[in-house]
Amino acid sequence: MKKGHLKIFRAWLRHMRSALCQCAYCFGKFGPVLINPTTKLATQLKDDPIVHTSFVLEVSAQGVRAALEPLWAEAKDDDETTVFVHLGVHDGTKTILLEQVGYNIANFRMPDEQGWVAQNEVIVADQPDSIRTHLPLETYHAALKADGLQVELSTDPGRYICNYTYFLSLVKAQQRVAKNQYALFVHVPPFSVIPEDEQLHSIKTLLGLLSTLDDANTPVAAHP
Repeated sequence: MKKGHLKIFRAWLRHMRSALCQCAYCFGKFGPVLINPTTKLATQLKDDPIVHTSFVLEVSAQGVRAALEPLWAEAKDDDETTVFVHLGVHDGTKTILLEQVGYNIANFRMPDEQGWVAQNEVIVADQPDSIRTHLPLETYHAALKADGLQVELSTDPGRYICNYTYFLSLVKAQQRVAKNQYALFVHVPPFSVIPEDEQLHSIKTLLGLLSTLDDANTPVAAHP
Protein backbone atom coordinates (compact mmCIF):
# COMPACT_ATOMS: atom_id res chain seq x y z
CA MET A 1 0.00 0.00 0.00
CA LYS A 2 1.65 3.23 -1.10
CA LYS A 3 -0.09 5.77 1.14
CA GLY A 4 -2.63 6.04 3.90
CA HIS A 5 -3.46 4.10 7.06
CA LEU A 6 -4.67 0.55 6.58
CA LYS A 7 -7.59 -0.46 8.79
CA ILE A 8 -8.41 -3.99 7.66
CA PHE A 9 -7.11 -6.67 5.32
CA ARG A 10 -9.73 -8.72 3.50
CA ALA A 11 -8.95 -12.09 2.05
CA TRP A 12 -10.69 -14.68 -0.04
CA LEU A 13 -9.65 -18.21 -0.81
CA ARG A 14 -10.19 -19.88 -4.16
CA HIS A 15 -9.84 -23.64 -4.61
CA MET A 16 -9.64 -25.61 -7.83
CA ARG A 17 -9.12 -29.11 -6.44
CA SER A 18 -8.61 -30.74 -9.80
CA ALA A 19 -5.22 -29.13 -10.46
CA LEU A 20 -4.77 -25.70 -8.92
CA CYS A 21 -5.38 -23.81 -5.70
CA GLN A 22 -5.41 -20.01 -5.97
CA CYS A 23 -5.46 -17.94 -2.78
CA ALA A 24 -6.22 -14.24 -3.30
CA TYR A 25 -6.02 -11.56 -0.60
CA CYS A 26 -7.07 -7.92 -0.75
CA PHE A 27 -6.98 -4.91 1.54
CA GLY A 28 -9.86 -2.97 3.07
CA LYS A 29 -10.27 0.72 3.86
CA PHE A 30 -7.39 2.91 4.97
CA GLY A 31 -6.95 6.62 5.67
CA PRO A 32 -9.00 8.71 3.24
CA VAL A 33 -9.93 5.67 1.16
CA LEU A 34 -13.21 4.68 2.79
CA ILE A 35 -14.18 2.23 0.04
CA ASN A 36 -11.17 0.27 -1.08
CA PRO A 37 -11.66 -1.01 -4.64
CA THR A 38 -10.12 -4.35 -3.77
CA THR A 39 -12.73 -4.89 -1.04
CA LYS A 40 -15.45 -4.43 -3.64
CA LEU A 41 -13.60 -6.72 -6.04
CA ALA A 42 -13.55 -9.36 -3.31
CA THR A 43 -17.30 -8.96 -2.84
CA GLN A 44 -17.82 -9.48 -6.57
CA LEU A 45 -15.50 -12.47 -6.75
CA LYS A 46 -16.78 -14.31 -3.68
CA ASP A 47 -20.01 -15.15 -5.52
CA ASP A 48 -18.05 -16.84 -8.27
CA PRO A 49 -18.40 -20.63 -8.06
CA ILE A 50 -14.61 -21.02 -7.95
CA VAL A 51 -14.26 -18.76 -4.88
CA HIS A 52 -14.33 -20.76 -1.66
CA THR A 53 -14.58 -18.11 1.10
CA SER A 54 -13.67 -14.58 2.18
CA PHE A 55 -12.60 -13.12 5.51
CA VAL A 56 -11.02 -10.04 7.13
CA LEU A 57 -7.51 -9.95 8.58
CA GLU A 58 -5.87 -7.36 10.79
CA VAL A 59 -3.38 -5.23 8.91
CA SER A 60 -0.28 -5.65 11.02
CA ALA A 61 2.93 -7.57 10.61
CA GLN A 62 2.00 -9.97 13.40
CA GLY A 63 -1.60 -10.23 12.20
CA VAL A 64 -0.55 -11.10 8.65
CA ARG A 65 1.86 -13.76 9.86
CA ALA A 66 -0.64 -15.27 12.29
CA ALA A 67 -3.41 -15.47 9.70
CA LEU A 68 -1.40 -16.62 6.70
CA GLU A 69 1.15 -18.99 8.26
CA PRO A 70 -1.42 -21.83 8.49
CA LEU A 71 -2.39 -21.32 4.83
CA TRP A 72 1.23 -21.27 3.71
CA ALA A 73 1.91 -24.41 5.76
CA GLU A 74 -1.09 -26.18 4.24
CA ALA A 75 0.03 -25.24 0.74
CA LYS A 76 3.58 -26.41 1.44
CA ASP A 77 2.34 -29.90 2.26
CA ASP A 78 -0.17 -30.03 -0.61
CA ASP A 79 0.59 -31.64 -3.95
CA GLU A 80 -1.53 -29.08 -5.80
CA THR A 81 -0.05 -26.15 -7.65
CA THR A 82 -0.85 -23.12 -5.50
CA VAL A 83 -0.92 -19.42 -6.35
CA PHE A 84 -1.19 -16.75 -3.64
CA VAL A 85 -2.54 -13.59 -5.30
CA HIS A 86 -2.47 -10.44 -3.18
CA LEU A 87 -4.44 -7.34 -4.22
CA GLY A 88 -4.07 -3.80 -2.92
CA VAL A 89 -5.02 -0.29 -3.98
CA HIS A 90 -2.39 2.21 -5.12
CA ASP A 91 -3.97 5.65 -5.41
CA GLY A 92 -1.06 6.98 -7.46
CA THR A 93 -1.33 4.59 -10.40
CA LYS A 94 -3.37 4.97 -13.56
CA THR A 95 -3.19 1.28 -14.47
CA ILE A 96 -3.32 -2.14 -12.84
CA LEU A 97 0.19 -3.11 -11.79
CA LEU A 98 1.62 -6.62 -11.75
CA GLU A 99 4.34 -6.42 -9.11
CA GLN A 100 7.40 -8.40 -10.13
CA VAL A 101 9.52 -8.05 -6.99
CA GLY A 102 9.15 -8.17 -3.21
CA TYR A 103 11.77 -6.54 -0.98
CA ASN A 104 13.21 -7.80 2.27
CA ILE A 105 12.68 -4.50 4.05
CA ALA A 106 9.84 -3.08 6.11
CA ASN A 107 9.86 0.71 6.32
CA PHE A 108 6.52 2.01 7.56
CA ARG A 109 5.61 5.69 7.40
CA MET A 110 2.77 5.00 9.86
CA PRO A 111 2.07 2.37 12.54
CA ASP A 112 0.46 -0.91 11.61
CA GLU A 113 -2.69 -1.99 13.45
CA GLN A 114 -0.66 -3.27 16.40
CA GLY A 115 1.28 -0.03 16.62
CA TRP A 116 4.52 -1.19 15.05
CA VAL A 117 6.37 1.40 12.98
CA ALA A 118 9.04 -0.57 11.13
CA GLN A 119 12.15 1.45 10.35
CA ASN A 120 14.22 -0.33 7.71
CA GLU A 121 13.63 -3.70 9.37
CA VAL A 122 14.60 -6.95 7.65
CA ILE A 123 11.46 -9.03 7.09
CA VAL A 124 13.08 -12.47 6.95
CA ALA A 125 16.65 -13.07 8.14
CA ASP A 126 19.03 -14.99 5.90
CA GLN A 127 17.06 -14.11 2.79
CA PRO A 128 18.17 -11.93 -0.15
CA ASP A 129 17.39 -8.22 -0.39
CA SER A 130 14.69 -8.96 -2.97
CA ILE A 131 12.95 -11.88 -4.65
CA ARG A 132 11.19 -11.97 -7.99
CA THR A 133 8.02 -13.93 -8.49
CA HIS A 134 8.67 -16.94 -10.68
CA LEU A 135 5.40 -16.51 -12.51
CA PRO A 136 5.80 -15.64 -16.20
CA LEU A 137 4.50 -12.09 -15.76
CA GLU A 138 5.86 -10.86 -19.07
CA THR A 139 3.71 -13.47 -20.83
CA TYR A 140 0.63 -12.57 -18.77
CA HIS A 141 1.24 -8.86 -19.33
CA ALA A 142 1.41 -9.34 -23.08
CA ALA A 143 -1.80 -11.39 -23.08
CA LEU A 144 -3.68 -8.85 -20.95
CA LYS A 145 -2.47 -5.96 -23.12
CA ALA A 146 -3.53 -7.86 -26.24
CA ASP A 147 -7.02 -7.96 -24.74
CA GLY A 148 -6.93 -4.18 -24.43
CA LEU A 149 -6.65 -4.17 -20.64
CA GLN A 150 -4.91 -1.41 -18.71
CA VAL A 151 -2.15 -3.44 -17.09
CA GLU A 152 1.56 -2.75 -16.65
CA LEU A 153 4.54 -4.38 -14.95
CA SER A 154 6.01 -2.82 -11.82
CA THR A 155 8.99 -3.35 -9.52
CA ASP A 156 7.82 -1.15 -6.62
CA PRO A 157 5.18 -2.60 -4.27
CA GLY A 158 6.02 -0.01 -1.60
CA ARG A 159 7.55 -0.94 1.74
CA TYR A 160 4.42 -1.16 3.92
CA ILE A 161 2.09 -4.14 4.49
CA CYS A 162 1.67 -4.83 0.76
CA ASN A 163 5.37 -5.48 0.30
CA TYR A 164 5.64 -7.14 3.72
CA THR A 165 2.98 -9.69 2.79
CA TYR A 166 4.33 -10.16 -0.73
CA PHE A 167 7.89 -10.86 0.39
CA LEU A 168 6.69 -13.40 2.94
CA SER A 169 4.66 -15.18 0.25
CA LEU A 170 7.63 -15.20 -2.11
CA VAL A 171 9.83 -16.74 0.59
CA LYS A 172 7.20 -19.41 1.30
CA ALA A 173 6.92 -20.15 -2.42
CA GLN A 174 10.68 -20.77 -2.60
CA GLN A 175 10.56 -23.15 0.34
CA ARG A 176 7.97 -25.48 -1.15
CA VAL A 177 9.66 -28.77 -1.90
CA ALA A 178 7.69 -29.44 -5.09
CA LYS A 179 8.46 -25.93 -6.41
CA ASN A 180 4.86 -25.54 -7.55
CA GLN A 181 3.84 -22.66 -5.29
CA TYR A 182 3.68 -19.10 -6.60
CA ALA A 183 3.04 -15.60 -5.26
CA LEU A 184 1.88 -12.42 -6.97
CA PHE A 185 0.93 -8.93 -5.82
CA VAL A 186 -1.39 -6.80 -7.94
CA HIS A 187 -1.93 -3.10 -7.30
CA VAL A 188 -5.12 -1.52 -8.66
CA PRO A 189 -6.08 2.16 -8.95
CA PRO A 190 -9.25 3.74 -7.53
CA PHE A 191 -12.48 3.09 -9.44
CA SER A 192 -12.44 6.75 -10.48
CA VAL A 193 -9.42 5.88 -12.63
CA ILE A 194 -10.45 2.43 -13.91
CA PRO A 195 -14.13 1.56 -13.35
CA GLU A 196 -15.13 -1.38 -11.19
CA ASP A 197 -16.45 -3.54 -14.01
CA GLU A 198 -13.26 -3.10 -16.00
CA GLN A 199 -11.08 -3.94 -12.99
CA LEU A 200 -13.19 -7.00 -12.23
CA HIS A 201 -12.86 -8.19 -15.82
CA SER A 202 -9.10 -7.64 -15.69
CA ILE A 203 -8.66 -9.59 -12.45
CA LYS A 204 -10.84 -12.43 -13.68
CA THR A 205 -8.84 -12.56 -16.89
CA LEU A 206 -5.61 -12.66 -14.88
CA LEU A 207 -6.95 -15.46 -12.68
CA GLY A 208 -7.88 -17.33 -15.84
CA LEU A 209 -4.30 -17.08 -17.05
CA LEU A 210 -3.00 -18.25 -13.68
CA SER A 211 -5.34 -21.23 -13.81
CA THR A 212 -3.37 -22.58 -16.78
CA LEU A 213 -0.37 -23.26 -14.55
CA ASP A 214 0.55 -26.90 -14.01
CA ASP A 215 3.38 -28.79 -12.40
CA ALA A 216 5.40 -28.63 -15.60
CA ASN A 217 5.56 -24.84 -15.35
CA THR A 218 7.40 -24.44 -12.07
CA PRO A 219 10.69 -22.58 -12.58
CA VAL A 220 12.61 -21.77 -9.40
CA ALA A 221 12.17 -18.23 -8.02
CA ALA A 222 14.81 -15.86 -9.38
CA HIS A 223 16.75 -13.23 -7.46
CA PRO A 224 17.32 -9.92 -9.28
